[in-house]
Amino acid sequence: MPRRSDLKMPSRLGTLHRVMALLALLGLSGCSEEPGFGCSVFPPEPAQPPEQPGLLRVGQQARLSITPLPPASDCGGADETWPSAVTAEVEGPEGEPVPSEIALGPQGSPATLRFTPERPGPHHLLVAFSQVGGLHQLDLHAMQDRSAEVPSHSLSRSCATLERTQPGAWVCGTDVLRGDELVRSFPGSLTAVAGEVLWVVSNGGLERYVDTGTELLLEGALNQAMGDAVFLLAAREELVVLHGSSVERFTFSSGALRSTGAEPWTRPTALLGSSGPHGVLLREGERLAIVTRAAVQGGTGAQVCPYQLLSGRFQRTEEACFQLTGDTVGFEPTVLWMRDPSVPNGSRGDQGRIRRWEWTGGRLVEQGDVSLGLHTRMYLAPLVRPSTVPLVLSQQTQPLQPPTFANVRWSALRRVLFFEYLDGEVSTPRASPGLYWGLLPQTPTRTKILLH
Repeated sequence: MPRRSDLKMPSRLGTLHRVMALLALLGLSGCSEEPGFGCSVFPPEPAQPPEQPGLLRVGQQARLSITPLPPASDCGGADETWPSAVTAEVEGPEGEPVPSEIALGPQGSPATLRFTPERPGPHHLLVAFSQVGGLHQLDLHAMQDRSAEVPSHSLSRSCATLERTQPGAWVCGTDVLRGDELVRSFPGSLTAVAGEVLWVVSNGGLERYVDTGTELLLEGALNQAMGDAVFLLAAREELVVLHGSSVERFTFSSGALRSTGAEPWTRPTALLGSSGPHGVLLREGERLAIVTRAAVQGGTGAQVCPYQLLSGRFQRTEEACFQLTGDTVGFEPTVLWMRDPSVPNGSRGDQGRIRRWEWTGGRLVEQGDVSLGLHTRMYLAPLVRPSTVPLVLSQQTQPLQPPTFANVRWSALRRVLFFEYLDGEVSTPRASPGLYWGLLPQTPTRTKILLH
């Protein structure tokens, strides 16, 4: 499907026209009277130096410092070695103008630009100094700030993986907790939650529990050699298990668990992404896909092979596997998140794009993409089961400031990807479609959890 750019083409053409106009201003002095421009002199604020973040917040004023470029030569006299005026223009995600004001600082100091993002998404900044100082363009992201509205919880332990049953029990790794009270532990097992149901897979079999809100009741068990389980895809009455040698479907009916059949599959040696499982399952109805890491043209990427539910088991179809280039950075039951292949000098240059692929109709469809730009980069959190949403963080420009984290969200209404800010306390965050959690630096044995 056609890919959406972060800024509409008419906006870019409009920007080009304005760049030409602003270039003309480089040899002029004075102030523009057009909306969105300003050149008033702000009072000094030495106690709060201007920030230079890569991630802004919707509804919160951004205050950026823009340093004029030095003149090409020093032959023009003292008056021509410092700008006589400065103008600025800010465009929102759809190319709409965002009110802003900018002022020159004292000679030798940067100019200060102020504006308040009104919508989440990429913002394009255009700053022009008169006579000397040059033309500056920046692309920054505005996050939707939901930190004040999402409920939070805490646990007195760290959680490599985290799920929550519908009645409210936490499944932290292989421990089931109600508040901080340990209800049950399943060491050496793989777990998955679907509503009030908890599935537990161990080497010796499969168990199905139901959380009543006060108890964890065993409602079904199957003694069967399960081998080394790689990935679980759970529903209330059904579980698909990706073993090291097969993909197998289990159902629960009339109080009994049974296997409906297994299809051979060989686990690859390489992990998916930098820290993920050896394979991931995507499913829509009777169509399944197994995602693994693979060598593709131009480097490494992901291979997505389709399966169809026939005679009770998922069978490999005759269709060829899909291949995607880049790194796997997240997965959900019907969604695969990819990042474009690493770009040269990526630590200092453009950080590439994040793409959201949806498994629908037995194929992968790209539903959205977003550019990280120069000032935002991927946070390489572990790819934890059963689902992981990608996280980004701002490039630090002041060493003592902690980075700002955001998770990547899909807006079905606007059909775009955007960044969402939930918390500024946790230092090592992880995210799933419904949870955001991490350790608190001041109490590193306690996990803070936000529901979204």
